Amino acid sequence: MRPLRSMLTAAALVLSCASREIPLSVKEFQDRLRSGSSCNKTLASGLRTSLDGPKSINNISGHEANIEILAWYYCGDYVNATGSFLYAASSAASSEADQPSTLTIDCGGIRGGPEDTGLCDRLYEGPVKSTAFQYLIKRSHIPVKDLNTYFHPYVALGDFQDSQGSGSNFVEFDPQDDLVEPLSLVAVLCNGKMFYGLWADTNNDTVSQPLVGQLSVAMAKMCYGEHAVETQQRLDAGDLMFLAFTGTQAAPGFYGADWGAKTPAEFEQGLALLGNKLIKRRVLPGKAAPMRDLPGPLILLAFMGASLVIYS
Repeated sequence: MRPLRSMLTAAALVLSCASREIPLSVKEFQDRLRSGSSCNKTLASGLRTSLDGPKSINNISGHEANIEILAWYYCGDYVNATGSFLYAASSAASSEADQPSTLTIDCGGIRGGPEDTGLCDRLYEGPVKSTAFQYLIKRSHIPVKDLNTYFHPYVALGDFQDSQGSGSNFVEFDPQDDLVEPLSLVAVLCNGKMFYGLWADTNNDTVSQPLVGQLSVAMAKMCYGEHAVETQQRLDAGDLMFLAFTGTQAAPGFYGADWGAKTPAEFEQGLALLGNKLIKRRVLPGKAAPMRDLPGPLILLAFMGASLVIYS
């Protein structure tokens, strides 16, 4: 049994490593945007990636980082009724800025578990808030009370004014108006890598500065590493991009996610089974699929087959 267990562990590591690569089709799409390709259907603009204030992410020296306002936007060029995606990115000019922007960590949902390091307690004061779509988690019979920021890779997208108003410069945007379903799949490009998460929360509705997106602690650590996040270093958002897939098929629900996963990496890898299909079908379809686009079970079977030949 031990050789089989070792093979399975090694296969899981192979899958995990494969998930860190950006597919060729997505890389080409990102490069085209960063080279100056413009958006023809801007859904919202004038956004940023971080909030001012004493609780913002610090730079590497431990001092408060100077927040740079970047030209972030949502684009709907590829949104259609049959199901594609909208994306959020920074303009070509801002992505070439000398000073990287910072990221805001989303601490909504439940906390606790072995991954809870107390980071959210250090970042934010006050009561813990549920994620925006907790009610849908219960309705879908998903076996968790809410998502856990330390365990589940998720993102916050969309900005909504509170009942008292958030100022005249606030930019209100709801991805649902452009066919993005709650708890649906979002591909996050960050720090030269790509990971899958869920759209599970919305951005702070009590501030006058609209955000393009926030990352859960788990997603931030996948992107930038545990040390950088835990020590509250300045997290470079220069190449950050969100691909939010539209349509009901992009929502994994009860059966499309590994809700019994033991680690954040396992949960993200479970989302990749659906994410790979969406990437291949919707982002520059027709391109040759790299390893990231191959179904996870196929990679696993190929690896196990090769291992059995070696052991026999």
